[in-house]
Amino acid sequence: MAVHPLIRRRPAPGRPGRPARRSPARRAARLLGAVVLALTGALTAAGPAHADFGTDYHDPLTAAKPLTRPDTRSCTVEAMHDRPFRDGYGNPPDTPYTATVTPPAACAGPWSAVVLTLHGQVAGRQFDRLFTVRIGGVQVLLSSTPEPSADGIEWTVERDVTRYAPLFADGPQPFAFDLANVTDATYTGVFRITAELTFHTTSARWPAARTADRLLTTGPFGLTRDAPTASRDLAFPPNLERLTAEVYARGGGACEEFAYASAPDEFVRANPGLGACGKGPFRELRLTVDGRVAGAVWPYPVIYTGGWDPLLWRPTPGIFAFDLPAYRLDLTPYVGLLLDGRPHAVGITVNAAEAQSNDLWSGQVNLFAELDHGAARTTGALTEYLVAPEAAVSTALADHGGGSGDWAVTAGRHDRARGWVQTSHGRITTEVRDTLAFGSTQQFRDGGNDLTLHDRTDLTRTSTSWGGGPQRTTTVREGAPLDVEYRVTHDAAGASDQRTTMDLGYHRDATSSVGGRTTERSTVDHTLRPTAHRHDGDTTVRTGGSVEDYRSTGPEGPYHRAITTVDGWPTSR
Repeated sequence: MAVHPLIRRRPAPGRPGRPARRSPARRAARLLGAVVLALTGALTAAGPAHADFGTDYHDPLTAAKPLTRPDTRSCTVEAMHDRPFRDGYGNPPDTPYTATVTPPAACAGPWSAVVLTLHGQVAGRQFDRLFTVRIGGVQVLLSSTPEPSADGIEWTVERDVTRYAPLFADGPQPFAFDLANVTDATYTGVFRITAELTFHTTSARWPAARTADRLLTTGPFGLTRDAPTASRDLAFPPNLERLTAEVYARGGGACEEFAYASAPDEFVRANPGLGACGKGPFRELRLTVDGRVAGAVWPYPVIYTGGWDPLLWRPTPGIFAFDLPAYRLDLTPYVGLLLDGRPHAVGITVNAAEAQSNDLWSGQVNLFAELDHGAARTTGALTEYLVAPEAAVSTALADHGGGSGDWAVTAGRHDRARGWVQTSHGRITTEVRDTLAFGSTQQFRDGGNDLTLHDRTDLTRTSTSWGGGPQRTTTVREGAPLDVEYRVTHDAAGASDQRTTMDLGYHRDATSSVGGRTTERSTVDHTLRPTAHRHDGDTTVRTGGSVEDYRSTGPEGPYHRAITTVDGWPTSR
């Protein structure tokens, strides 16, 4: 939707919808006075977003590496066919769509891979919308939609869901697709989506994928400033040997969607007329076991296709916008605490959250249990626990007055946990070390009309196990840089000029070793540099472009692709 990002976007009158989309610096436009009010009218009169690039732009595309599918025989099960999502808040609502998925008898498991494919299409005018996919009550995808052109766009998402294959061991499973859309005379876009699951059989080259034995889940959670914790009691198998958690999480609402750019509370209190988002730019979701912190998730700053300025993301979406991360934590050191046959509380807590329009952290925690098939029961103990109850955070603020300031926020963790499990093949000791660092600097000028943001997140997680064989170590290093420059100016004649430049990145280096010898290494280096320019006054300008580069290495060999786009269309790929 083509609207100045400082102006709050509202859902249709009397209809629930997504929170207003605008620059995270501001909640309201009233401080910009008559100039912005005139601009608001001009943009509203300009009509749908597709007017920016004509009536059409290229279907969404990305340089990211596509899934590699086994070349074995496969069977595809259609879970949902061309399903329209029009009114998620009606009476009755048309979401979630539910069905039953039955594994195909012609391609019985175990499988070398299971792939979820979504194909969507939408035309007209519409916001980006978040949606989830669950199988057997377990969340398997968190995604968002693109914003459409008048002529219409199509897009496809492929998701490797092989790790959820144990769900099908018990036969047919409930399937739920939840996308809450809103349509009216203005927002006309109806999403039509087809969902398929493809089950790939095995071969000598493509053996059965190694997966957990059982999956458990907390079910969906929602965390707010006033209720920052959610928990559920779960019973674990008595012969549990290893345990991995997977956390889906995303911030939503007027402020929490843009938490990575929020101001410190001290600045917000000193400048109440700005309507700025507070709580600072650092967010941490802490996973707990019986109230004890067992791991921390620092969410990636995902920006959806309506974020800041929609022109930034046409046709290339932000990193992870269509496939939000599922953050993985090794909980094996805590297995010894879970073997008493009693239910244990698995909880999730957010360190901070705003309480403005619809601000919320939502998601789900899945648990992957690996069992000792040679024993009916295992025993164990947590022997070392040096995990901070919360990250160490520091803030340096310089308030220059007049709605301007500079601040720097840092956060860090250095955690270690160790435990053993007595199994049928010996006593296995596992140590998990996490070294996490976050830094954010922001120059905030002219009430948010002149903003420069630099965020950096660097995570190193190492899991080492020994006993019952040679020592095994896995180390994953991740980096998430984000740079934003945002400028809005107004002249005496009433003309306005808005320019947005971003630099997003995701970098990952994962290594595995056995007995001190590296057995596998993979890397990802993904960068995206979008720009957008809007001018209203003597002339009207709507232009945008991006440069995306994706490089990876691993067992499948090197991969590289780069895409450059201008005004909605690729110029090189």
